[in-house]
Amino acid sequence: MQIGFIGVGSVIETAYLPAIQRLSRSDVVCYGFDPTPRFRSDAITLLPSLTQLLSLPLDLLFITTSSLQHWPTLKSVLQQSSLPVVIEKPVAATLQQLDELEALLSDPAIAARVLALDHWMVRTDAAQFIPRLEEIDRIEGFLLEPSGFNAAGEPIALNFATGEPDTRELRHPDGVIVDIGTHVLAMMRETLILAGADESLTLELLLAKDRVGKNIRPGDLTTAEGLALLRGLIGGVPCVLQLNKYAGPAGGQKGINIVLNDGRIIAVDRRGTEEKLTLDGEPELDISGPLYDRCLGEIVFANGTLFERSPQAIPALTRRRVQEVRALLTLQQTLRGEH
Repeated sequence: MQIGFIGVGSVIETAYLPAIQRLSRSDVVCYGFDPTPRFRSDAITLLPSLTQLLSLPLDLLFITTSSLQHWPTLKSVLQQSSLPVVIEKPVAATLQQLDELEALLSDPAIAARVLALDHWMVRTDAAQFIPRLEEIDRIEGFLLEPSGFNAAGEPIALNFATGEPDTRELRHPDGVIVDIGTHVLAMMRETLILAGADESLTLELLLAKDRVGKNIRPGDLTTAEGLALLRGLIGGVPCVLQLNKYAGPAGGQKGINIVLNDGRIIAVDRRGTEEKLTLDGEPELDISGPLYDRCLGEIVFANGTLFERSPQAIPALTRRRVQEVRALLTLQQTLRGEH
């Protein structure tokens, strides 16, 4: 299998290549293009131009650029090749980009070629424990990332894979609403879809603060949100999302609680590489291993790619990821003002 990556940075270094190695896929050959690659490895052959990358007989192409470049890169690829494309979250970074993307995806031939990927969308084990959709009182999603402190005693983000201080200066639009809100929504929605929910989605923003706990002011188009609280309806089910990139050393909780009408709770919590599913406090499933391994294993390497196994599933998955990003970007508009 030959795979191409457009954008060769931290997600390739800390997630994709380690996952491919742990999955023991010695048959996978990786190529990449990035005008300013931040990572080099013998495991990926870098090419000097996008044209050269697209000219290869690739089985799959991944777009792993920065968020702002996801849509421009996808548009360029669709114009130059007929390759199936997997695009990292978020599929687009602005509402205008989403409008342009949805116009292209209205063509069934293009919709069949584009998979918007969020590695949390494979975390759907809780669905098998939901008796009926009507028995859910609410669903709660949470992503509370561990954080450290700088010399001034201020919270700093940690790299999600290594635990080392994240040297990036996070700026809008890469605050928690879009950056990690996409993960939580993908997990919640795919779980409820399996339980019979429709694709309706409404969200409102209750709270948003920056890295040091200050409010985000209207007109601020620079400061990233460090924490946010959202609520709404997912497929008619009441939902709450708690997002915090600076939850301190005790952080690391990532998952959902599905509260049933009878008071029982289906809980899924991932800490590090360990994931536990409990029903009313009693253990039901214990899942270990890095999440990217599971995602790539199920989407890409399980007896052929998803494009080959279930091509009819691609447009619906991408449509839901687009809906989620649109809802979250709209919240950023209400927080900061139109931009």
